[in-house]
Amino acid sequence: KTEVPSALSDWLDLVRGLAAIEVLLFHSYQLLFQEQLPAESYGSVIVYAYSALWSMSAHGPSAAIVFFVLSGYLVGGPALVRAKTGKLNGLDYLSARAARLYVVLIPALVVSLIFFVSARHASGWQVFVNTHQHLDQGSMIFTAGYGPATALCNVLFLQTISCSMFAGNMALWSLSNEFWYYLLIFAFLSVRRSSLWVLLVAVIFFLFAFAEHSDKLGYHTGLKFVFYFLIWSLGTVIYAISAPILLWSVLFVLGVVCTAIVAHAGLLAPWAANDLIIGLATAAAIVGVEFTKVELPSFLRFGKETAKWSFSLYAIHYPILVFLNV
Repeated sequence: KTEVPSALSDWLDLVRGLAAIEVLLFHSYQLLFQEQLPAESYGSVIVYAYSALWSMSAHGPSAAIVFFVLSGYLVGGPALVRAKTGKLNGLDYLSARAARLYVVLIPALVVSLIFFVSARHASGWQVFVNTHQHLDQGSMIFTAGYGPATALCNVLFLQTISCSMFAGNMALWSLSNEFWYYLLIFAFLSVRRSSLWVLLVAVIFFLFAFAEHSDKLGYHTGLKFVFYFLIWSLGTVIYAISAPILLWSVLFVLGVVCTAIVAHAGLLAPWAANDLIIGLATAAAIVGVEFTKVELPSFLRFGKETAKWSFSLYAIHYPILVFLNV
């Protein structure tokens, strides 16, 4: 393979855009309603808004897994093919990945910082903090600093692993780990060229282990970094390996069945089993669309345009919600 088929490309853009919107809705629901039912004192309009937002955002975490598989297909797969043909160039690969993230995200990070600083100085800030302190890792959101060191850390590492989340932006913090996966896949592919790449692989996995060790709240952050990389790799594999559709079907069914059995035996955490099954189903759908060559219906073509803005949407929506709430 050298490129994504045009019909499949349209479908992938649509799904990436929808996944981004789903996660935005999920985080909006978290922040606006603190994952609680509206109080009796709330008006009917608020209750209706809560119900609608809850329904639309119910699959936010699943949408993030779909996004990971799509990214693996679009980035890791082509890299694997180029490595196989001897055309994988480190400078081209990493600069393209960096440009994709930095050119789109840095303006959004600046906007995020402005909104967050504005919110910190708003009159309702302390009330907002007191009422939302229990939200997932809420103390990190509300006490994060925004000095020069934090800004530099965020610019270099896109708020991953050890950087302070100055914008209160959990969505970007999760998504931006994708850049570490870019590095990781390239390091794995380049190991045969130099043993120094083994060192880079070790360093990245050390960062994941450090994140797990530092996770005092039991979210298994570092473990999820590793597990999501495996899910990201699903997309890489289905792009890079050509196989009969029947064989793919058998492998996907076998993967789902084995995952269910292992999870039922208590050898795999429920969240991991659920995410893996979603990842396998997404990979199967990609193979199915590629095999059938089904075109994206014309009435859905407008939706695929959202994929262009998915990174920026992730970057700025959380701090905007914080600002609006205070």
